[in-house]
Amino acid sequence: MKQLWWLMALLVVQAGAYTIPPVRFEYLTPRGFRASIPDAPGLQMFAFHARINKPFERFEEGDYAEDIMGPSMEQPDQWVFDTTKALLTPGSIIYYWVYVQYDNAGYWLSGQKHTVNKPKATVRSTSTTTTSTTTSTTTTTTTTTPKPTTTTPAAPPCGQTATTVNGGQPSCAGALIFEDTFDQNSLGTKWRHEIRIPLDTESAEFLSYQDHPENSYIAGGRLFIVPTLVTMSPDYTDERIRTGELSLQGCTSPTNNPYECQRKAERATILPPVMSAKLSTKNYFRFRYGRVEIRAKLPKGDWIFPQLLLQPFENYYGYADMASGQMRIAHILANRILERVTDGKQIDGHRLRGGVLITNQATLRGELLRSNSADEHFGDAFHVYGLIWTPDQIAVTVDGFQYGTIKTNLRQFAHQRNLTQANLWNVERPMAPFDREFYLSLGVGVGGVKDFPDESVTGPSRVAKPWRNTSPKAEYLFYQNRNTWYRTWTEPELTVDYVRVYAL
Repeated sequence: MKQLWWLMALLVVQAGAYTIPPVRFEYLTPRGFRASIPDAPGLQMFAFHARINKPFERFEEGDYAEDIMGPSMEQPDQWVFDTTKALLTPGSIIYYWVYVQYDNAGYWLSGQKHTVNKPKATVRSTSTTTTSTTTSTTTTTTTTTPKPTTTTPAAPPCGQTATTVNGGQPSCAGALIFEDTFDQNSLGTKWRHEIRIPLDTESAEFLSYQDHPENSYIAGGRLFIVPTLVTMSPDYTDERIRTGELSLQGCTSPTNNPYECQRKAERATILPPVMSAKLSTKNYFRFRYGRVEIRAKLPKGDWIFPQLLLQPFENYYGYADMASGQMRIAHILANRILERVTDGKQIDGHRLRGGVLITNQATLRGELLRSNSADEHFGDAFHVYGLIWTPDQIAVTVDGFQYGTIKTNLRQFAHQRNLTQANLWNVERPMAPFDREFYLSLGVGVGGVKDFPDESVTGPSRVAKPWRNTSPKAEYLFYQNRNTWYRTWTEPELTVDYVRVYAL
């Protein structure tokens, strides 16, 4: 599926047989609104996205949004979106955009807004007396002058939400609960660096995560995370990589595993040939249920992948085999051209994936990831990557377009695949293990033994992947091929413009 913002524009040019009618708004009592368009032969979908007093920048996910697939049962001549969550006051502005599929063509309306003209509720004063008779249709009202009173402005209403923050603290519906626009140096406050050598608990990336200014920095209001070859440092030589030792000061191994903190090179084991950075909000911000938006430009280059993640704060259900889960907001294999030989499928940076992981087993690892393909590499431009996490489902978006949803009883799903960690999950919550608080994580990984499939070729010359995931020499073989893959690292950085998290 192509990117929504330009696919729509193309379809509008191609088809001119349908014009989206004006959206009709009605106000519900005591709160909420209804938006509708009339039915028409050939109408296939009515997608409505709205925010209250908050304009859209592009086709971002609305705070109030749904894909309507048919006419209303109560109003069969109308396609209807309604919500009882929105609190409207006179003068509020409903900003919205609409996408309609009609006769297999797409049409859109962007940059729309509706000003609420809902009348104020009539409040009867206790100092007002009213007299009337049954023979008259008029009412005579006598009002006494009320005594002066002193009032204080009312606090803004706080709608109920399932979202919790930082250890179970409540939030307000639709509230912005975390934001970083990287206008100042927040790396020492909101974000903490991981310092470790990753093992096979996730992907066993061929690198070390460290806190070096060349690997992570803020410039021009943006965060940059850049992988680099260790041989660029005068402290590293080819001989040291093959025979030396590495000990990471301030190591942040989540399980205090010494193998994540130090390594001695010998035989097929080498020191990590790449340095990169991975940052998290673990010590500053965590939450359960909400909507995440990250505007970012993803990296490009062979055997690189971005990490835009939600990670479990306490590993409540265990650490082994990803028993406590991981949510991927956006993930690509950043090669410009990468093809799986077994079926000829393109799996490079033109394919975006998002969703959840509940196991590290190779054959099952990607079963709950959803994908969206585009003609352009996702590292060519900035996009807004989103994840919507509710007690009942997890959805992933790009530029406001929802391209995938995970809505299943994960415990049953895992039991069907003989994943023993499911025995620990909360039986009353269908999305467990995604029922605890998670934190944000941003980084760039390289290589590893999980994400890049064997029997794949890269580049116009169809160069074979230089290692096998089951080989004990995988990292060494990757390093041996550096003169080939490093030439493709012309834009290896992950660039993040902003990160925002909203309560449901």
